[in-house]
Amino acid sequence: MNNTKFKILIIDTDFQIISTIKEALNIEGFIVFSASESLKAIELALDKRPHLVILEMQMMELDGIDICIELRNKPELINTLIVFHTERHEDYSQIAAFNAGADDYIVKPVKMRVLMSRIKALLKRHPTNLEKIIINDSIGLIIDRERYLIYKDGKEIILPRKEFELLALLSASPKKVFTREEISQLIWGQEFTSKNRTIDVHILKIREKLGEKYIKTIKGVGYSLQA
Repeated sequence: MNNTKFKILIIDTDFQIISTIKEALNIEGFIVFSASESLKAIELALDKRPHLVILEMQMMELDGIDICIELRNKPELINTLIVFHTERHEDYSQIAAFNAGADDYIVKPVKMRVLMSRIKALLKRHPTNLEKIIINDSIGLIIDRERYLIYKDGKEIILPRKEFELLALLSASPKKVFTREEISQLIWGQEFTSKNRTIDVHILKIREKLGEKYIKTIKGVGYSLQA
């Protein structure tokens, strides 16, 4: 992965943390920007169009959740990955972050090499590293990752972001069985728990729009897209 093509925005009120992370990212070859004020951070994100944002939960003006929602509502930033990096470790904070559209959640303090590994793993999922257009002729499906468009038999299908990413993941490797653990990590950036029905709910919604027969359930394992 060529790190020099990736732009990263750090949003935090702690200048020491910004400096430490920025130094580590620069060593890795990333292009780095930073902001310590909420509204200026949003303006900077719109100006620089970062591939990934590292976001603190506890910010002034707007908190991290509000910033995340604002960024997610900007069409220009539809492909931007957002990772929370915060001392807030409560379950409800993490749930709120993922509900707001976060791609990962990392609790401070964390060793810098671990943070760098998580960032690199996230960037492997960025659309610039993925096949831009997926075509499955056998079921008449076309997925355009860059423009977030899906066509089934020539008809456009509208899917929310996570449903889109989940369908794109399954479509990239037809007939491959993706475990719930894999899906949870690749799409939501978190470990799967048996009580979490998020994946099943998203699969149900995709089936409602795509058709029941295309996504197969492998009981006790996960899901696959039928070619």
